[in-house]
Amino acid sequence: MVGVFTGPAIAWVTLFGVLMLIVLSAGVYWLFNKQVRLREIAILREKLSRLTTMDPEYGAVRALYTSMVIDAQRWHFFHSDAASADHGGGHHAGGNDAGAVGGADHG
Repeated sequence: MVGVFTGPAIAWVTLFGVLMLIVLSAGVYWLFNKQVRLREIAILREKLSRLTTMDPEYGAVRALYTSMVIDAQRWHFFHSDAASADHGGGHHAGGNDAGAVGGADHG
């Protein structure tokens, strides 16, 4: 009678263990990926501060830096900027509202 339950129990425990290892591995990967991305953003910020607008690679570095910051904000890598991100979103919405009002006046 006990043998009937031990087979499925072992299978469920094994499946649960494998799933937890996958979840743990994904979490560790995300954490290290976040740290590497933030370090790369800091390096690009430093390089951008050293370049002048007349340097030939300024545009490429600025575009890459901007793209990486947008991605980092999308993935919530900047926890300390949460208040400013909310403020920035409100500012953009205000700009869109003003454009909508202006469009309604023209129409």
